[in-house]
Amino acid sequence: MSKIIMVQDIVEKKITLSEAKQMGIMHEGEIFSYFDEGLTRHVFANEDNTKVIKLEQSNIGTFNELEDKIYRNAKDEHKAKMAKTKLVNGFIEQEFVMPIKFGGIKLTMAQVRFATSCRNEVGFNKEGELVCFDLDEYKKY
Repeated sequence: MSKIIMVQDIVEKKITLSEAKQMGIMHEGEIFSYFDEGLTRHVFANEDNTKVIKLEQSNIGTFNELEDKIYRNAKDEHKAKMAKTKLVNGFIEQEFVMPIKFGGIKLTMAQVRFATSCRNEVGFNKEGELVCFDLDEYKKY
């Protein structure tokens, strides 16, 4: 059984992959369950796969702040190619996108070029658009 915790109760603690997989996070009246992990953060999705919470694996706190800053400072034309993102109590809340590594969808050449420019940290949103979800990788390559 998952241990349900409030998102604001997670402070100054390193969260292991094993712990993350057993956690449920209560945020704005919804329970978010473990979905995936990156190099620095664990990702939790709500039940209807409309939002994710990105939780830093340690208390450094810089990656979420950086991602929020990138999104807030991006021009609208770039935001259109990014997953909608906001910082909430030190955590990233982002629209859910299905990463291409899980999607099983053949990409067009334009999509391949975009994905490659974002180190393949991209996925399809509910409108079927390919967007970058790891914003510090946005069009870096």
